[in-house]
Amino acid sequence: MRNIYLIIAKQIVEEAGRIIREARETNTFSFDFKSDDTPVSNIDQQVQDYMTKRLKDSFDIQVMGEENCDAIDEAKPYWAIDPIDGTWAFITHENTSAINLSLIDNKEVILGIVYNPFTHEFFQTEKGAMSYIGMLTLPLRQNPHVAVVNFRPERSHPIVGTLNQLFKEEKIKKLTSIGGSITYSMCMVAKGAFSNYIVYFESPANAWDLSAAYLIIKNSGGFVTDLTGKEIDPIHHKGYIIASANAQARDQFLAMVNPLIK
Repeated sequence: MRNIYLIIAKQIVEEAGRIIREARETNTFSFDFKSDDTPVSNIDQQVQDYMTKRLKDSFDIQVMGEENCDAIDEAKPYWAIDPIDGTWAFITHENTSAINLSLIDNKEVILGIVYNPFTHEFFQTEKGAMSYIGMLTLPLRQNPHVAVVNFRPERSHPIVGTLNQLFKEEKIKKLTSIGGSITYSMCMVAKGAFSNYIVYFESPANAWDLSAAYLIIKNSGGFVTDLTGKEIDPIHHKGYIIASANAQARDQFLAMVNPLIK
């Protein structure tokens, strides 16, 4: 029997995506900046309010989210929401934002959804199952080599120079930096579009930041590690993360990057 949690969560996320698309298509949204200088739109809060209400109406489970949500007891099961991951991309009319939704129990991610409402790519998985985009199992293609590396540029870290050097040496076949949602970029690894993705978290991540995409990558045969190859804490990780499509892509990439960063 299909997981009722996943069925209802999928419906909620798809409707939230419609709200985001409509706001963007009609250009009827406003935005401001938080204390950390990251943008937030009125649609972020609207979508989170909608998803929180629907989840609470459907399940007797706590809900937490990025935008002014109630405190929760992490010792009990809870939903984690990022209503628009990649708000700046949403504001600037790029198509790389996503909705993140995960269900966490006893510090373990048991359900994950990442949905890009502009490309209609719906990534989903649950504990002990395969990962899917729509009805198709992930990955869509296998590439064991370090072929396409996506990175999020960090001004205070030497990663950009390191990656450019590897690209010049033709150890990385293609190097790209795609902004917007971190989880959407991670799901591109699960999909098979990128062999690796690298990003740095200066402060500890929150449950809504990585957990959904983390489970999607793992259940597609990939890995999410730090620079030593150790699996990250998907709920509170701090520092670099490397999302890799498979073990060979992970091992090759870490072997190339580590000596140069140090």
